[in-house]
Amino acid sequence: MRKGFIVLLLLSNSFLKAQSVYVGGLFPTLDHSGTLTNKFDYSLYYFAAFPLANFQKPDVSKDAFFHLLYLEQALTYKVNSKFSLTGSYLYQRTNVIYDNYVNENRFYIQAKYKHSVKKINLTHRLRFDGRFIQNKITNETPFTHRVRYLIGIDTPINDKWYFSAYEEAFFNTFSGASIIYGENWAYAGIGKKINSKNKIELGLLYITWNIGGNNWFNQCYLQLTWNTHLDFRKNKE
Repeated sequence: MRKGFIVLLLLSNSFLKAQSVYVGGLFPTLDHSGTLTNKFDYSLYYFAAFPLANFQKPDVSKDAFFHLLYLEQALTYKVNSKFSLTGSYLYQRTNVIYDNYVNENRFYIQAKYKHSVKKINLTHRLRFDGRFIQNKITNETPFTHRVRYLIGIDTPINDKWYFSAYEEAFFNTFSGASIIYGENWAYAGIGKKINSKNKIELGLLYITWNIGGNNWFNQCYLQLTWNTHLDFRKNKE
């Protein structure tokens, strides 16, 4: 299963050599969900990542590229008001329009628990990813897997505005993985409620991938999210 790690090295652009890299850019996101019944929700989560500058060589304009496209579809079963279970299929493409692109088909299953401490809402999420990543060196698509733990908060600022943040750590669990702690995402942002169905959110997203040894691909993005929700229940609670 060490072949799986070779794929990780292909997930970044050609400037990822044996050293840490620091880039910054834009991260537009669409986060849509819907209530189907009192027990079932669906969700669509789509984003793209565009590194625009290499912080180590900020005068090199060629570092701007279409890095990542992510398309997720999920169905959630609400056990109760605090605990839910979700299953999903998603497609991810790295180096989207370039010759060194990599395709990934993935499924996940997750458990989420929400609770509140005074005005702060906390979320705990444990997710198992099953990954089928194209290996362009061997022309194979090995199966790998990992677990992820996220802790998030959100709290109202006033009737219209709110603050949200999260931290998520990724751990490879497949046999022969060269790296165990392989990835981390951290985010903090401010959101505004437009109406009962729409919110917009702007924040800073920091992503880091281990690309070998103590070397990391560090990405800092300005993330703009349009969050929408629809309720299809005839008899709403």
